[in-house]
Amino acid sequence: MALLILSATPSASSWAQDTSASNLQYSREALQQALQTKEQYDMPGLRFAIAKSTLRAGAEQLLDDVAAVLMKFPDWSLRIVVHTDASGDAETNQRLSQERADIIKAALVKRGIAADKLMASGAGQTMPVASNKTAEGRTLNRRVELIRVTDSPEAKKLLKSMSDYLASQKALSFSYDSNLQVVTNTDQKLGLSSSGTVNLSRPDRVHTTRSGGFVDTETMFDGKTLTLLGKNVNKYTQVEMHGTIDQLIDELKDKHGLPLPAADLLMTNAYEELMKGVYDSKDLGSGFVNGKECDSLAFRKDDVDFQIWVAQGEQPYPCRLVITSSKVKGGPEYSIQIRDWKSGDGVPADDFAFKNTTNAEKADVNDLKRNLSEMPDNFVMGDGK
Repeated sequence: MALLILSATPSASSWAQDTSASNLQYSREALQQALQTKEQYDMPGLRFAIAKSTLRAGAEQLLDDVAAVLMKFPDWSLRIVVHTDASGDAETNQRLSQERADIIKAALVKRGIAADKLMASGAGQTMPVASNKTAEGRTLNRRVELIRVTDSPEAKKLLKSMSDYLASQKALSFSYDSNLQVVTNTDQKLGLSSSGTVNLSRPDRVHTTRSGGFVDTETMFDGKTLTLLGKNVNKYTQVEMHGTIDQLIDELKDKHGLPLPAADLLMTNAYEELMKGVYDSKDLGSGFVNGKECDSLAFRKDDVDFQIWVAQGEQPYPCRLVITSSKVKGGPEYSIQIRDWKSGDGVPADDFAFKNTTNAEKADVNDLKRNLSEMPDNFVMGDGK
């Protein structure tokens, strides 16, 4: 989705192309065309007082025009994102940008735009388009983005139905194939593939496996003890842990950096987890995964896009999930495709206990962690965009 930029000066791209007076000309018609085509549009005039959320002179007419365009298209939804430069501290800039976004939203509501058609978001200094080391760069970074978005109630309804169905299943199991893309420093995309299984019994038992070119692991949790087994090195570690599967997922991700396969889908509040930060939702109609007809749904956040295919019928289970990073150069993807879905009495029996049939050596969790990653040792994490 392209962005409509409102700023005191042209964007970085148009600055480089044309700094003539004609490039700074503004008209309501051009604004409408930009929103209709979802192309970037640079509009001088919308400015705030330094370090304040007070609009400067000249903003009233601009806001009148934005409201007039939105009045002509009542089905449109608009996301207002305000950015600052890096002057001052990050926390203050975050708060200031949110206050400014709220001011713009309130001004448009006052002009007759429905509040539920407007989303206000402060990005602070986190998304610069130019260097903050120069006055010109800081000016470019102080900007307001209006993004025309789609807000599909049907897409949200279908995702919520899937989440409710998953949470209601006391027992479920499936096999999966996943693919993790990495982008090299020469912009080559490489895919790391793996397959595995998940067997879950709510509220506190789960058994997963994952095998790939660089990983062969098994995870077992029986409500009291978490066991991580590196089958490729025949080593294991155990951690005493009491809690639910939801708590296990959070601890593995936040404390150990070892998320379970399809972790968000396994949580009882999958809808809330998936929808955090979503500002755009689309129902793309039907699609087929492994011969099963599915509803295809697409969602957008600041840092990622994700698309999910949900089986149609009485068992709305997830068939495929694709997550695309928008903040990493090259837009790498992670995908997981689910097969052999079972629930209830169809789930294979499992006591979720570790038996150490291979006489694996016990190891410290930090010693074992590097053997539980899908990434080979010679892959080094780089920067984002």
